[in-house]
Amino acid sequence: MSFTSVMTFLCVSYIFVYAGMIAYDLFFTKEAVDLTPKVEEQEIDISDEAKTFHPVMIEKEGKEKSLVASIASELSRMTGGIEMDDLVPMLNELAEKGKDSPLGGLVNDWNEYEQAA
Repeated sequence: MSFTSVMTFLCVSYIFVYAGMIAYDLFFTKEAVDLTPKVEEQEIDISDEAKTFHPVMIEKEGKEKSLVASIASELSRMTGGIEMDDLVPMLNELAEKGKDSPLGGLVNDWNEYEQAA
């Protein structure tokens, strides 16, 4: 069998299959059934209730924390950075020892990553 005869057979087969599917859909299938139940919508007016609504303040029991205190605690949490008070002595040590200082090793690691990329 050659390639052209196989491709011709496949194309003719697809044409017959799709023609059969179209004929089946047109003549033998019933109408589509909607499986979602029909819900009758009813309009409700809540304007009177909305006018009389008053919000209620709900308080938690226990330690009360203000917004400023929670932001301050978030800012004071260490994120892996170096504090400014610790940075100045580390820079002085870097100037004296070079790559042998802890900060010099960190800079050297950064240089290695930049070269690899």
